[in-house]
Amino acid sequence: MTRTAIQHGLVLTMDGADRIIEDGLVVIEGRDIVAVETYTAAAAASCDTVIDATGRIVLPGLVNSHTHLCMTFGRTIGPERRLLEWLDLIMPMMAAMDEDALYVAELLGCVENIKNGNTSLVENIFMPPQASSDVEDAAFRAMRDSGIRGTVARATEARAFDPRFCETAAEQASRVARLAGRWHGAERGRLRLSIGPLLPWVLDEAGFRITRRIARDNGLALHMHVAESPEFNRIIAQHFGRDIRQVELLEEVGCLGPDVQAIACSDVSPHEIELLAASNTAVLFDPPTRLFWGTGFPPIREFLTAGITCGLATNGAAANCGQDIFESMKYACATAKTAANDPEALTAARALRMATVEGARAIGQPDTGSIEIGKRADLITLEARQPHLSPLFDPQKALVYSARGADVRDVVIDGTLVMRDRKVQTVDEDELLAEVDQVARRCAARSGITLPDARIIRESHHA
Repeated sequence: MTRTAIQHGLVLTMDGADRIIEDGLVVIEGRDIVAVETYTAAAAASCDTVIDATGRIVLPGLVNSHTHLCMTFGRTIGPERRLLEWLDLIMPMMAAMDEDALYVAELLGCVENIKNGNTSLVENIFMPPQASSDVEDAAFRAMRDSGIRGTVARATEARAFDPRFCETAAEQASRVARLAGRWHGAERGRLRLSIGPLLPWVLDEAGFRITRRIARDNGLALHMHVAESPEFNRIIAQHFGRDIRQVELLEEVGCLGPDVQAIACSDVSPHEIELLAASNTAVLFDPPTRLFWGTGFPPIREFLTAGITCGLATNGAAANCGQDIFESMKYACATAKTAANDPEALTAARALRMATVEGARAIGQPDTGSIEIGKRADLITLEARQPHLSPLFDPQKALVYSARGADVRDVVIDGTLVMRDRKVQTVDEDELLAEVDQVARRCAARSGITLPDARIIRESHHA
């Protein structure tokens, strides 16, 4: 069995004791971490691959708990619009994508996540369903081929939405069962499926209960947008014909619980926070997107005080134009402090846990998220010898407030070295980027979106 040693780095384990090991050694055997200790030559012996992490920080891979890679071709198109206006602009481009185009968009998103140090992601996909195939297969294939640890969170729409994206409950049940049979637990557990409504008003009460039953029948988690803005709760009251808020609705229809992930939660009442906490529902924050759309600051301090398990996310590249969880950590702290008028509302140490071990637990992957013996080997190295990270008095604060995804050098996922010295090992990046430009422009043209001419010369004209 292959053994890999990562040695001489500053190891932030993110374990229960928050151990930090100087001149550390992490040994990986197969998929698992088998040693975490101070470096000795004897302990590092008999390894097939050695990564010298001198001058680098070694930490668990970051967890991007919510994104939309299916929308990656919409990057920079409409980020200065309101949420629902932006969605109306992007969806025609998505409807113009065939399965091959979707694979390219998903693969691009996976590579971007890997290069930012995100070893695990949840892809909240919504595409027009096809009678002859399951388009979600393209997302799973991209995750498989890139080597990332990924969950495809299949979104459902049944009413009050673009009819091209809607399906009946029977169609949903059939498609979810097929996808779960093919992909849930595939690649030795690296790939998983979850489901949930894209927006709270695209199902009625019966639809929520049916979706909950489909999830339980297939052993799947629920993953859904929750109270993203005051506008959400107004529309919910309109579509359900009564004065009810989203978390209250979810509690009523049985869609809260430890297998439920609620994204955004910007407009929630104290009672709703109590409901989330009592049900052990996880909450996922995507602060850069909240700032882009101006949808308000989630009451992060109140969620933490209530004891809720929290994760961090980027949302899609079409929403905030990036996939950098370091950025999400920094803005989570800033927005929490601003909302509470309290500089300690969210500490760097807690934000880092939300991006690693706590985030992994939030999306149901407790065997990842920290560097401990027996856990899956998902970890990254980050170059610390840089002006923006010096002097390195406090590595946790430096990571949260000063680091960025481009500082990541090496990425190991499920024991496999997926990126080394910034070069992705699983995908030809140059070839992918050339294909992305052509495919994205073709999809934009089909949807009637006018794009500026290409501004980058992709081939050298020097002799």
